[in-house]
Amino acid sequence: MKYIIVFLSLIPMMAMGIFFFYGIGIEWFDELVVWGENTFSFSLPVVQNKLYFLSKMAGISALWLLIFAFWVNPLRTYVRFDLVEFKKLLGAFAIVYVLLHLLLFIAAHGFSLPIMGRLFVTHLFLTVGLAALLVLSIAPQVKAWYKLLYIGVVLVIIHLLLGYRTLETTHIIAISLLSLGLALRLIKR
Repeated sequence: MKYIIVFLSLIPMMAMGIFFFYGIGIEWFDELVVWGENTFSFSLPVVQNKLYFLSKMAGISALWLLIFAFWVNPLRTYVRFDLVEFKKLLGAFAIVYVLLHLLLFIAAHGFSLPIMGRLFVTHLFLTVGLAALLVLSIAPQVKAWYKLLYIGVVLVIIHLLLGYRTLETTHIIAISLLSLGLALRLIKR
């Protein structure tokens, strides 16, 4: 089961790699992607800023991995489906994707510290997202701080709500799942 979780967690990374390398001049790779598009009837999106799009992909991947990691305890408690031994693995992959999300966001803005500083001061969702990253990456390491993860999840929800002008169905589902998972964890205690 561990290998299945690792493989499934790496699928977004592979998709991001395909999207990143497509169109940068590697002829055999571009031909392979075009063949895949024709064979499987899909097409890669055309975007203005490739790094920003990859940042969004990493953020969405981190969100869903966080949801899966956060739902491990409620699934064990209410459905008797035990994945507790994989909770840290899912959480670690979620943190890796969050760091990639942050790194690609900074790269999309040219690694400019003045621009990033201005963005973090003027856009509250960036500050909340950074706070969520810090809480979610540090809290599991200290047993006494473990309940701070709930605050981290609330910060993720706030980051998601403030970060988009219009919420899509996937965002609403993600927020609902995080909120329900939080409620189920708190009710059981």
